[in-house]
Amino acid sequence: MLKHLYQPTAYQTDTLPESYWVASASPLPDCETLPDATTIQTEVAIIGGGYTGLSAALELAENGVDVAVFDAGRSGWGASGRNGGFCCMGGSGKSYAQLAKQFGEDETRHFAKLQRSAIDLVGSRLESWNVDADRHSNGEVILAHKPNRVADLHEDAAETAHFTDIETELLTPDQLREHGLSAGETYGGLHVKAGFGLHPMKYLAGLHRQCASKGVRIFEQATIEDVKDTGNGYELTSKNIRISAPKVIIATNGYSAENLPDWIGGRLMPVFSGILVTRPMSDDELANQGWTSDLMAFDSRILLHYFRKLPDNRFLFGGRGGITATPTSFAHAKQDLLGNFNRMFPAWRDVDITHHWNGLACLSQSFRPYLGRVPGHRDIWTGLAWHGNGVALGSLAGQMLGKQILGTQQPSETGAIMGTPPDRFPFSRFRRIGRNLAYRYYGLRDRFA
Repeated sequence: MLKHLYQPTAYQTDTLPESYWVASASPLPDCETLPDATTIQTEVAIIGGGYTGLSAALELAENGVDVAVFDAGRSGWGASGRNGGFCCMGGSGKSYAQLAKQFGEDETRHFAKLQRSAIDLVGSRLESWNVDADRHSNGEVILAHKPNRVADLHEDAAETAHFTDIETELLTPDQLREHGLSAGETYGGLHVKAGFGLHPMKYLAGLHRQCASKGVRIFEQATIEDVKDTGNGYELTSKNIRISAPKVIIATNGYSAENLPDWIGGRLMPVFSGILVTRPMSDDELANQGWTSDLMAFDSRILLHYFRKLPDNRFLFGGRGGITATPTSFAHAKQDLLGNFNRMFPAWRDVDITHHWNGLACLSQSFRPYLGRVPGHRDIWTGLAWHGNGVALGSLAGQMLGKQILGTQQPSETGAIMGTPPDRFPFSRFRRIGRNLAYRYYGLRDRFA
């Protein structure tokens, strides 16, 4: 039996999430479902049909490999259909300076280059595949939510200049207002000019179509319950179906089971993130608040909020979701999120909220992503822990996994930051309790420090 960190409601795969993305994108075509009883053979079996799994499948299929993808729901059911649509820098919970202390400056620059390459990969896919994914925004802006956080923005700008070639611009409160970036509790900003916003389900649909066109078999409602090493390869089990494959990729990220394989147990901390989307607003309504820019944005809180104006003048606002997968927890988290939205954007207090949903972002014990072989397993591979930045980094990681399996890219090209497996959390069985205590501490720091 699969073991998960949260209640079963967090992993119900019968329907897609009730997100704005699902509601506003064309439905994905029906995929294959597993037959009643048979054995399926494939060269590479991929568990998870999101950005990482499909990107790996595409790279392999384009090079003549027979690939089958197995999703417990269907593509877009997990984080790939629930995220905020930020294709941007990120992927670690640590700053460049913190990473450099542990891994050195060269490795940190390499990690930053991978992040930039990930953004470019998604952008080139949208262009070459002719996918209209509502792309907009020249990078993102970080907003200081307290006066003493402005100094942190100056440090961020200096680190970005030292470790990357990305242009940044510091903005005063007056300049923020001039740029149409007026929000409550804002004392300065840093515009990081890399990345863009997109419609995540429209991008996923384009990726899905490319996989299908290359012969990738995509099975939906296909929960993999066990993976066994047969000595000559692996046998995957889904109910009474057996799947035989020499190689396996696990691409389930925050929705991973703790025991598939056992190595994953205790190394990840999936956390709920909630998102609100408003009805479309008029230009006058946007001007009344003073937020008319289409830049992606987030604030300097540890428990940060992220937000952006969508192309149809809806406004997306995200932040911490529930702490458990219960209706009561999600309802409380929605009210908390709505309170923060109203405080930051008071002119929109009475604007209708048309959509609200939750999804799991995935943190690791090391606050770093991981890409490579699952330790202790000959040919089980994984890519996970994007720390809320999986649109870009998950896409690149899937492509890199495919290249490593093909032998066209050496594992060393991943670099030490992404190539070093995370440890287990101390007292991992109690990490949800630890997270709750951390949330309280971080909330106090955000408010008073």
